[in-house]
Amino acid sequence: MAPSVDTKPATARRWITLSLSFAVATLVVIGGFNAYVDPFQQYRIPGHYPPRYYTSLHRYIAPGLAKNAVYDTLLSGSSIIENTPNSTIGRACNGVGQNLAMPALTASEQALIVSTALAAKPLARAILVLDFNEFSGPPDQRNPLAGPMPSYLYDRNPFNDFPYLLSWGVLVKSWRIVRGERTERFRTDVDTPWWWADETRFARDEVVRPLDPHDLNAQFQQPPRDLSGMQESFRHNLLPILVAHPRTEFDLVWPPYSIVVWADFVQRGQLDVTLDFKRWVFETTRALPNVRVIDLQAVAETTHDLDRYTDLYHFAPAVNAWLVREACGERYRVRADTIDALLSDLRRQAEAYDPAALAGK
Repeated sequence: MAPSVDTKPATARRWITLSLSFAVATLVVIGGFNAYVDPFQQYRIPGHYPPRYYTSLHRYIAPGLAKNAVYDTLLSGSSIIENTPNSTIGRACNGVGQNLAMPALTASEQALIVSTALAAKPLARAILVLDFNEFSGPPDQRNPLAGPMPSYLYDRNPFNDFPYLLSWGVLVKSWRIVRGERTERFRTDVDTPWWWADETRFARDEVVRPLDPHDLNAQFQQPPRDLSGMQESFRHNLLPILVAHPRTEFDLVWPPYSIVVWADFVQRGQLDVTLDFKRWVFETTRALPNVRVIDLQAVAETTHDLDRYTDLYHFAPAVNAWLVREACGERYRVRADTIDALLSDLRRQAEAYDPAALAGK
């Protein structure tokens, strides 16, 4: 009688092989489907379906726009510039504009998105709207409240895109796009991808209502800043980009916060460090022929008119349009013979503003 042959190991091997083959095939199908739909525009600007600009997913979509959109004029900044149409940038600066805003932007994140754009194409102009708070932490700081930063999407290496191609969340978005489902919040207007001005009011009472005149920082709870830390962050993140791209014109813009922000700086003992940093940025970049500093923070007709704002920091679309016009102009350019008067005027306005005037209004 022939000895029996144990077929269990062979059966197990076949089962494992089939399972692995099925798993690999499934991943290939998922990756291929996500690459084809490409909901975050990482490989192309969509042509076979309307683009979707998802609320709060700027950090996933912006690198694709930086690499694939057609533009020569970049606008970078935090949520205060989201209400700036690409067409407005183009008209103001005689080019083709692209708004790459990111809410709660830090200096390292601004450097990352600007570097991604410059690696993808030559830019005639880059308008960098600077927030003081973006320089408040360590040079490599990311803002955890803004969500994860998928750094693998910011390079030109397709072989590290597996978290994007094989993501269940991306697959769900791809499926909804193909089916035309609209169960999520998103915009499809390529001219105003980040627009939210139609969801709020710009009015003095809107600004004042949540404020405590004795603690103006309570609404946003911005961190304290020190001059050496801010300088280190600027040197580490933005200065190398300015130096490495002499053929790109950089406009560093100090945005027109409301006067209440400056009263907050006085209240928290942050006025001196803020003004000193503004002076230092000018002195550090003034020898670079491709860099201009544009300062809109002492323009009282705008910053004292709280009807132009929805809170301390965020202003109406008309102010966004004015900002980019002046960014590409000369009227508010900081020069060696004007910076002393500019900073003195800003200090005077800040110290003269009485937060108690906000009470009951």
